[in-house]
Amino acid sequence: MGRSYLTIAVIILLLGALALRPSGGVPQEIQKIKNSSNTQAQQAELKKLLERVGPIEAQEEMLRSGLPFTGETHLLVHVIGDYIYDKHSLDGLPYCKDYFLSACYHGFIINALADHGMEGLAEAMEKCRAAASGVFVQCAHAAGHGFVAWHDYDLLKAAKMCDELGEKVKDFPHFNCYDGVFMENVWGVHDGKPSEKRWIKPDDIYYPCDDPRIPEKYLKGCWADQATIIYQHYHGDLERTAEACDMVENAEYRDTCYNNLYRQIHPLTEGRVEKVLSLCTAATGTERQNECILTNMTSYWSVGDHKMPYKICDTLDGEVQKECFMRLEAMVGLTK
Repeated sequence: MGRSYLTIAVIILLLGALALRPSGGVPQEIQKIKNSSNTQAQQAELKKLLERVGPIEAQEEMLRSGLPFTGETHLLVHVIGDYIYDKHSLDGLPYCKDYFLSACYHGFIINALADHGMEGLAEAMEKCRAAASGVFVQCAHAAGHGFVAWHDYDLLKAAKMCDELGEKVKDFPHFNCYDGVFMENVWGVHDGKPSEKRWIKPDDIYYPCDDPRIPEKYLKGCWADQATIIYQHYHGDLERTAEACDMVENAEYRDTCYNNLYRQIHPLTEGRVEKVLSLCTAATGTERQNECILTNMTSYWSVGDHKMPYKICDTLDGEVQKECFMRLEAMVGLTK
């Protein structure tokens, strides 16, 4: 009799699990996320998934979901970082994965800052350092985003907080923190909509990087996101954006502007090699076009897509292909 009840219980559990994976093994929550364009509804479904399977498996399901590796998905995955922080506080960092450009870490770090201030954030940064190679810089980047929200879009005060954190954390990657500051200024995403206090001028495509108030040590971080502002100004015209980067007088900042353009192209490629190759022709000259392709290859790896980089390298030939596989091999080594 006991065995019969046990068998029935197992069958009920299996049927329940199957009900939550109705089509091709895809969880209901993931299906609803993909079928919805409402951010709040997507977040609610992701929270249901987190409660049902836990943060580790939820992140694996998101990676397998086929959701695009875009800023929108990145922000959605912030919810996982929020969830982990709520459950485990500063000790929860090891539960985060680096998928979708370490979005989980971003959400986690921003919460740590809000609750524990600079001392708590320094403690969390040490946990980032110990977690895995590459996580340290992503946490620094997330801190930059958080500092801007903390100071209500005062970029100078936010960048100075990067310096303050750097005084407390050994080998702190300052550039990544500055990059987070200026990226938050571009998108203003952590308030749910672009902040009206962002440093943006509709009639100046080089602002805020040409603002004399910004110290030189912050400028590379600024130029690392300026092409996105230019791209938005020109309504998605990649060639005009490239031409604007060409006009930057300082050679280092010109290269940094271009690097941002390459990364701006990445979400437009839609996981298709042919689009990587075609969109990168917007850059001026063969050298920059090749660098655009290589940067897109590394971007795919960084956001968690470990198949596309091989496809890109296989499409190339000669020295460019050799360089492609060298960079890919280096990234594979960092994840081992």
